[in-house]
Amino acid sequence: MSHAERKTIGLITACAALLACASAAVAAEWAPAERVVFVSHSSPGTGNDLMLREIADIWTRNKFLPTLITVENVTGGRSEKARRYVSQQNQGNPHMLLAFTPASLNQAILGNSEYTFRKFTPLAMLALDPVMVVVNADSPHKSLKDLIEAARQKPKSVLQGGGPYGNSAAMAGHLLQDFAKVQFSYTPFKGGGEAVVSLLGNHVQFIIENPGEVGQHVKAGKMRALAASDKLAEFPDVPTFAAAGFAMRTLKQFRAVMAPPGIPADAARHYVALLDRTRATPQWKDYLQKNGMVEHWLPGAELAGYLEQEEQVYRKLDAQMGLLKKKK
Repeated sequence: MSHAERKTIGLITACAALLACASAAVAAEWAPAERVVFVSHSSPGTGNDLMLREIADIWTRNKFLPTLITVENVTGGRSEKARRYVSQQNQGNPHMLLAFTPASLNQAILGNSEYTFRKFTPLAMLALDPVMVVVNADSPHKSLKDLIEAARQKPKSVLQGGGPYGNSAAMAGHLLQDFAKVQFSYTPFKGGGEAVVSLLGNHVQFIIENPGEVGQHVKAGKMRALAASDKLAEFPDVPTFAAAGFAMRTLKQFRAVMAPPGIPADAARHYVALLDRTRATPQWKDYLQKNGMVEHWLPGAELAGYLEQEEQVYRKLDAQMGLLKKKK
């Protein structure tokens, strides 16, 4: 055998070895081997439940996964049951994912729970719910400055409506009054829907809710939007808080997806890639637009860092609002 022939055979052997390695790498790429379950801490039809069902539908329609995808509602304990179920009972399970929202973050603080965001594998934040300060269309307040000035002239005379005291609406109102150095009064309801009805009936002076809750009433001329946390394409004439003269920090109503602790790194990367593909689909973009949401992508470690900062903000707010339980 000549030197040239030996060299050729050597090259062929080397190429074959490289192809074999590449094939093994492809074969070793992680993919779900069984049904994937999305867990929501709230009831069917609520915001994070609907988000999970939208993602599941996108994955199914686009055949992103070869397995069945379902949504499971684990309610109760102010999201504690869902967090414990995913983090403790399904530790290391790469076939379960959890919707993670500000309620998930803050209820762990308020309940002194061990099942904080640190007990999960962060996958990605997908979107934010902006908030709007709205008044009844018959309100004398034409701007956010008008509303603040009324509260300054008569402390506690301006009444905000919202969900239970300590929820995101109450916290947003607290941040606003703290920044403006005024005092509102707060009327709690079971949820944002009841607060909307109360504002329509002129029983409260203003509410702070997301566009999905109040947008239709603003468009119908029944409510007036004074300011929003973000510039909204759907409401181009509504100024941001900063543009309205109140450059304050606002809570971000984030929507994220987490996995149980201890899952393989390949599985986490697989899901992050799937969520990245999800946000590129027309269906997801349409979902964001219909619900007045803003895309905000933070994968993996970036999400963990963000939650670390938000936890500090919520803990400070909880203390200021008298919400933290005293440790015995």
